[in-house]
Amino acid sequence: MKIGRIIVLLSVLFVVSGTMSGKSDAKTKHPATITEQEQMRLDYYLYAALDAAERKNHAEAFFLLELCHSIDSLNPTVSSLRGSYMQSLYGAKAALPLLRRAYEGSADDYWYRYAVAAYENGLRSVALKVIADMEKRQPKDLDVLELHEQILRHEHKYKQALAIRDKVDKLTGEPTVYSVITRFEILNESGDKEKALLVLDNYLEQNPNDARMRAMRTDLRLQDARMNNDRHAGDSLLNEQLRSAEVALPSKLTKLNNNCEWLGYDAGMKKSALLELRDQYPYEQQAYRALLDHELEQGNKGAALEIGRTMLTMNPTDNKLREQIADLMRDDENITNEQVGLFIDESYAVLPDDPKWGYFKAMRCWQRDDYDSTLIVLERALQHAEEPTVRLTILVLYGDILGHVKNYEKAFAAYDEVLNLAPDHISTLNNYAWTLAISGGDLKKAEKMSQRTIQKEGNNPTYLDTYAWILHLQGQNQLALFYIKKAMEYATIDDGTIKEHYNEILNATQKE
Repeated sequence: MKIGRIIVLLSVLFVVSGTMSGKSDAKTKHPATITEQEQMRLDYYLYAALDAAERKNHAEAFFLLELCHSIDSLNPTVSSLRGSYMQSLYGAKAALPLLRRAYEGSADDYWYRYAVAAYENGLRSVALKVIADMEKRQPKDLDVLELHEQILRHEHKYKQALAIRDKVDKLTGEPTVYSVITRFEILNESGDKEKALLVLDNYLEQNPNDARMRAMRTDLRLQDARMNNDRHAGDSLLNEQLRSAEVALPSKLTKLNNNCEWLGYDAGMKKSALLELRDQYPYEQQAYRALLDHELEQGNKGAALEIGRTMLTMNPTDNKLREQIADLMRDDENITNEQVGLFIDESYAVLPDDPKWGYFKAMRCWQRDDYDSTLIVLERALQHAEEPTVRLTILVLYGDILGHVKNYEKAFAAYDEVLNLAPDHISTLNNYAWTLAISGGDLKKAEKMSQRTIQKEGNNPTYLDTYAWILHLQGQNQLALFYIKKAMEYATIDDGTIKEHYNEILNATQKE
């Protein structure tokens, strides 16, 4: 086997019947004998292997275990650890010979893993024989009894499993919570739900303050009501759970969502239940979130918006909620653009380092022709914009504003980064080409960029105008006239810039 194949192993590889705690060690007696020097080497390699495993260096651990095996192939500790690796890599069948060897060398320490591996590999009789032998050797060992019980449950032998559970309870003196739950599960799996519920009822008579068990009992009765389509009982049990101080809010919301449909709750009834939960938990975001989601499901965006604004007073830095509220405001015809803008200002003030809010704030500044503030906000946003799509969006605006204020060097750097992220970003190709043209830059470079835009959108009057003007600046007036006429043809409104360029190019052609 190649060491390189060992990548990720089970976290319990070395928790094998007390190996890590020193319950068993490399000096376990067996028929083979080794010299004192070999024993020293074995001890060294074994503990080095355990250390490597704790450091998660499994390749090193496996190699050291192979060295241990070469020194003493019958050592039960070494066999068990090697078996653990083999089981994690290749399954129980490959590990069985090694786990059996470990069991034969020290049954008290290594019976469990061998029995489980044998059962998982279909060797039921072998597993049960190991367990039977251990029950004789250690009749009060709870681990032995509980593994036997688990196997019996797996094979649907519930009566025998209950007999084992009786032995466990007798040994422990009185049933533990775990034992009560286990007995309930066995009865429930067997189909005897009445006896299963009786187990919980008897326990609760003795332990009336056990909220977990009471909730479990109510859940079971709710399931029975659902199976019998008993809406009256189901509604009563659900409301008992929703109003219980012992049931956590997430569990209440789950129960409501899972049961309201079969109980016949309409949207209004569900909303009433959610409002009641909100009143129970006036400071819990999850209660408001459930109500908000319900309003959205019903198409009540106005109500959802109101709930969202209330949630923001509780947690102003909830960015996802702010984005959702902004979307709801944009969809609401009764909310003006200025109200949306004020919300953007508020969100930027709360989250100034969030690049998305920085972009929206910059757009606000730009619309007011406040270019200095626009650039300051954009530069801060770029410091925190790591996600490529967000960074690209910010850079496009940044480059255009820089070009507008004639900071051409920075504008070109911004455009270069945009095209590095998105080589075919068509509006940047156009704006880059235009800025090169008006700034006295490289017209050949500008022409190539502009040409790419009209190849992609040959009926876009803005791109046609840019291309025509660049051709004109290079003295190609006849060709420029052709493209500026196309720009005039495709323009849907009376564009003064295109008309001005048309007249100038036309005059230039007439003078030739």
